[in-house]
Amino acid sequence: MAQTIVLDTADAADGGSGKGRHRRAVTPSHQAKTVKAPALGGRRRRGDLAALLAGIGGGLAVGSSLVVLRPMWGTPGGPATVLGSVSAIAGTYLVLMLLLLISRLPWLEREAGHDRMLSWHRRLAPWSLVLIAAHVVLTTLGYAQGLEVNPLVELWHLVSQYPWMMPATVAFISMMSLGLLSWRPIRKRMSYETWWVAHLYFYLAVALAFGHQISNGTIFTSHAGLRYAWVTLYAVVGLTITICRFLIPVRRSIRHGLRVSHVVQEARGMVSVYVTGHDLGALNAQGGQFFQWRFLTRHWWWQAHPYSLSAAPGDALRITVKDLGDHSSSLARELRPGTRVLAEGPYGTFTAAARSGERVAALAAGVGITPIRAMLDDLPASADVCVLYRVSSLDDVALRNELDAMVAACGWTLVYLDGPRRAHPITLNYLSRYIPDLADRDIYVCGPESFSGAVVAAARTAHVPDERLHCESFAF
Repeated sequence: MAQTIVLDTADAADGGSGKGRHRRAVTPSHQAKTVKAPALGGRRRRGDLAALLAGIGGGLAVGSSLVVLRPMWGTPGGPATVLGSVSAIAGTYLVLMLLLLISRLPWLEREAGHDRMLSWHRRLAPWSLVLIAAHVVLTTLGYAQGLEVNPLVELWHLVSQYPWMMPATVAFISMMSLGLLSWRPIRKRMSYETWWVAHLYFYLAVALAFGHQISNGTIFTSHAGLRYAWVTLYAVVGLTITICRFLIPVRRSIRHGLRVSHVVQEARGMVSVYVTGHDLGALNAQGGQFFQWRFLTRHWWWQAHPYSLSAAPGDALRITVKDLGDHSSSLARELRPGTRVLAEGPYGTFTAAARSGERVAALAAGVGITPIRAMLDDLPASADVCVLYRVSSLDDVALRNELDAMVAACGWTLVYLDGPRRAHPITLNYLSRYIPDLADRDIYVCGPESFSGAVVAAARTAHVPDERLHCESFAF
């Protein structure tokens, strides 16, 4: 028997027994849901190989610079200068890897998964900036020691007299400023639009720093082979970004003729956008994946936003967007049937194919239900599925009719955690009241960082292995 359970604050207080006045059951439909179930595969390992190759490349870059600069170690100021140069190589290499992580390289997105790459990005970014800052400090000290002058005097001399140093200084200030803006307490106060525009300057900073590296770096001025290798690395990264972020989306959108079909008001402050086109099956999208959407309206043609599919692809691609910022709030007002769309993707491994078995627990909060709703489309009706959906109010439930009907048709369980967050603590003990076998299921979770983090912590406590924990982050 399928069940849809609504728990308000009173129900939570009595332990979620479901005996309160809000519990109701939905009679299963006579027509079972029929889908083509994707093969079970778990996470692929070629993403690990890519990480290994990147690490080997970084080791070769640092090792070769140490070999080239070794004779300088015994000179006045040599240790600081050598360490400063090595820091520059390591820091810049990490920056280039960061750019590859956000280049939307299709096979890497598919193999590693967007959340995993986002985690790599966040871990590497601070280290790259620390290394570049160390380069500035150590190189200045090394040169000053060699010339026996004040470090501040030498810093001004380097900036004002050496070729390409003014652009490099602008690049350094830009990188440090963007690093500060990416600090979580500051980032949380920024809109996505502001964050997106600010990070465009990172590309400019990397370009401005290039001339200084090639013209002033001892490693490159004295060894043509290393210089050519470094230029090639820059060219590969730049070409990858150009192809994946611009040429492929433009070609794909023109080929498929992507346009807005219609916009539907789903709930308070929430709309669904339907995008139609030719041969959408060739996109090879799956429920749970997302695209970077660029709607060619007067105000938003220049900016792409990530939105997950809220239904498995069919005759149309559907996204369901909540009013959380300038862009999302304007969609209902500005989008008209026929608006052209550029779409990068599909991205992500938050799909039914990632599961390892037929028992699934899906946990969502707020608009985080959208990729889960789409992922559920690709599960067979025979799967054992329990969905927990935390909402502040039942008036804010996205796609409720669809969820209730799907649960009824497939014999699944759906629990609405209605009310304030404190009424529904996301702990292993609390979650186990509704999903007693949580540790034995594939767990799909999507929602705000605090919610997803709490679910992941509960899963870790229950010793759920990594291959059965699937997360989709809405953070930027």
